[in-house]
Amino acid sequence: MTHRERLAPLGAAAVFLILAYTSGNAVRDEHRADISGNLSAVSSGIGRLRRVAASALYLQMDDYHHIGMFQGQSWATITDYLPQAWLISRLDPGFSVVFVDAANHLAVNLGMVEEGLDLAREGIRHNPDSLDIAFEYAFLLFETGAGSSEETALAVLHYHELLRSGNGDHAGPFRESSACLIASEALATTMPEFSELYARRAEFLSIALRTGLYYPGYLSESPEHSNGGDP
Repeated sequence: MTHRERLAPLGAAAVFLILAYTSGNAVRDEHRADISGNLSAVSSGIGRLRRVAASALYLQMDDYHHIGMFQGQSWATITDYLPQAWLISRLDPGFSVVFVDAANHLAVNLGMVEEGLDLAREGIRHNPDSLDIAFEYAFLLFETGAGSSEETALAVLHYHELLRSGNGDHAGPFRESSACLIASEALATTMPEFSELYARRAEFLSIALRTGLYYPGYLSESPEHSNGGDP
């Protein structure tokens, strides 16, 4: 992918925003008698354009990622897509997946731990009900060693609170047992009794998920079939 091809969606996004702005001014000037209603409509239109632009930019970034992997590039060292991720987060702060991807890349792959954690925290502020970002933040605190045992355990508790209020993590059921393992490891020294409880819960959840007792239908085939066993 050439540099010009990578910049094309950025240019398109800028054009969309300029057109939306100028159109909004025209509507406002023509109908000053109902200025509040017009501004609301313009704002809604701009919001939709921003979300469309953010989605287009993310799809391009995802293509760039997979093309680079196919070409044998070391994704862990690539930084040139980060400005695009930053732009997506500004166009659509509700685009939770870009916060997850960029925070992980910064903190884990590039070793920019504080920057990655700050981005995850920003994602949580914009998306307080996002299970994706809540889990990623707990994972990053544990994986990088930047979080204390208490801070990491509190992040896991926040994820579990969202689980209860949202009736489960249907987009990523595996994360529930992983979160318990993170809490178990984080509390192993300071609160060993709670660490053991989390470890047992993680084991139970893992078994229940594999056997179809938990989140039924998440695994389309039984463990025996997926591993090539007899029906």
